Amino acid sequence: MKKNGIVGSSLAVLCLTGLVHAIDVDNPPEGLFSDEWYVLLLDGNKSGHMHATMERRSRDGEDIIVVKTSMQLVVGRTDTQISISFDQSSEETLDGKPLRFEHRMQLGKLPMTTRGRIRNGKVTITTYQFGLPTGTKTHNLPDGALMAWGTYREQIKKGLQPGLKYELSVYEPSIAPDRLTRTTMEVFEPEELDLFGRKVIAYRTRQTAHLKNSFTGSETGVETITWMTDAGTAVKMQMSVPPIDMPFEVIACTKAVALAPNEPAELMLGTLIPAGRELDSSARSITYRLISKGSGESKLVLPETAMQKIIENNNGAVTLKLTRQSARRATPSPMTNAADAGNAALTDEDLKPYLEPSADLNYKDPVVAELAKKAAGGEKDPWKLTERLCNFVHEYIETKNLSVGFASASEVARSKEGDCTEHGILLAALGRACGIPTRIVTGIVYTDEFSGRRDVFVGHLWTQFYLDGEWVDVDSAFGQTDVDPTHIALGVSAAGDSGLADLVTSGWLGLSKVGLKVLEVEE
Repeated sequence: MKKNGIVGSSLAVLCLTGLVHAIDVDNPPEGLFSDEWYVLLLDGNKSGHMHATMERRSRDGEDIIVVKTSMQLVVGRTDTQISISFDQSSEETLDGKPLRFEHRMQLGKLPMTTRGRIRNGKVTITTYQFGLPTGTKTHNLPDGALMAWGTYREQIKKGLQPGLKYELSVYEPSIAPDRLTRTTMEVFEPEELDLFGRKVIAYRTRQTAHLKNSFTGSETGVETITWMTDAGTAVKMQMSVPPIDMPFEVIACTKAVALAPNEPAELMLGTLIPAGRELDSSARSITYRLISKGSGESKLVLPETAMQKIIENNNGAVTLKLTRQSARRATPSPMTNAADAGNAALTDEDLKPYLEPSADLNYKDPVVAELAKKAAGGEKDPWKLTERLCNFVHEYIETKNLSVGFASASEVARSKEGDCTEHGILLAALGRACGIPTRIVTGIVYTDEFSGRRDVFVGHLWTQFYLDGEWVDVDSAFGQTDVDPTHIALGVSAAGDSGLADLVTSGWLGLSKVGLKVLEVEE
């Protein structure tokens, strides 16, 4: 379980700059006018660095501003480490209108690049992996869209008067390419900071990015505290890294400090949820109560499926019953139907997002397409085909470990390596290649032991296939087409090219704020 691109995206949205003196944002200096290094501290441990620059260039007779942010982060996952890199650049006019952007994100072993071009009110976005395009989509550019330079201009023009509060219409394509990320900015009193022995007076500000889930319509506020000097320099930033409440700090420093050796913090142990008792995964059904430890926008919004039913939802406490489902049966079980599962009358148009290729599920990749053909073996019955695909992926991924960040189906098809996310992503791609709608489930699953901890729930990812009017759970990591009721879904996603917003708002990235109690087990 992991997808930490939201960290890099949040940093880019904040438009960190290293200006020593205030500039005229209507006529900034020519050439490189901002060049700053930052150290990244995760739970107090140096876990990486970031480099941010701003430059005024001339291209085709027009002056533009180029903003670049490069981040390298290393995190621990039990006995292994994962390296995450995020490089982002944007090109904008002097008055802050977006022109081009590029993201390079490496969450697996191989990077994925996204390039966007804005022309005549349209945003054309192309993704690349292995140096080849994996797909191109066009969106309407939202009115008032601001990227890095435009956001910075607005902040400078608004000033840093304590008590000031306003909203920014931030356009961050890696979070949501088809809509704005409404961001609230608040300014508080100045404070004295100690930045590795350097004393600085800076205004404390708070940015809250309101991320909307396209499936549930719910909003999640991602909050960041940033200290800015009179000149507009962001010298320190604090946020919590999802899916845990581990403090994450970005602090301005020298290049030598930024590039010093890392001492990565452990991520996964903080996400474990005690079960309170031993559970038998062979149970027919289990009833749980999940309690949100957060408030307001942090309340739990859980999906209903053929397997998972919400019995009661009251003030942040959700009672739900999980009943074993099986993709082995040829017809829907008598205890459920499409209406009960919350999936009544899904039309062909409704199902389109679950059949489309995407950067993560690029089944048009010749390697993935050939794999799907091999896995299907000519089977046409959707239920039997689902079972074949699940078993195939379980056997096909030979190296099962936690060393991969988040690999696409194209990468997994070649590497045969990964954990639950790689199993789930590849299975979803193979299902779509065979014409069956699929979606990704982010949630938790019970284990009797994890890294020395007994009877806990750990973050997990699996797949659902749309069969005979209901979403049926299939777990290729466990090799289960008869999925056990210790699988609790916190969110679902089409795994399309709609950015990170759906994942961030799914509840999966707030595991440390979830309490759980087992109410009843039916054997």
